[in-house]
Amino acid sequence: GNSAMLRLVRVLRLARVARVVKVLRALPELMILAKGLLAAMRSVFFTLCLLLLVIYIFAIAIKQLATETEMGTEYFAGVLPAMYTLLVRGTLLDEISTLLDDVFLESSAAGAV
Repeated sequence: GNSAMLRLVRVLRLARVARVVKVLRALPELMILAKGLLAAMRSVFFTLCLLLLVIYIFAIAIKQLATETEMGTEYFAGVLPAMYTLLVRGTLLDEISTLLDDVFLESSAAGAV
């Protein structure tokens, strides 16, 4: 019954792992690429952490500069909306010209930041 089915699933899993090992032995370049990807993941993770920290600091600065302005209520209503605006429009450059026009109309200091 259930134990026979469980054994069959385990055998199939083991066969799949054996197939992957066989492919990796036949193609050592694939193993080199996999190891390189794993080594690069740490650097990418810390780079993303640094990017989020910089965006957080600038979101606080722009939130303070844009307090009680039309552009502040539209784009930088709080720290999280400011971070979103800086990430999507500043880092990924989605409709950046519209944002910059609105920011420079309100405050050249905020535009410089």
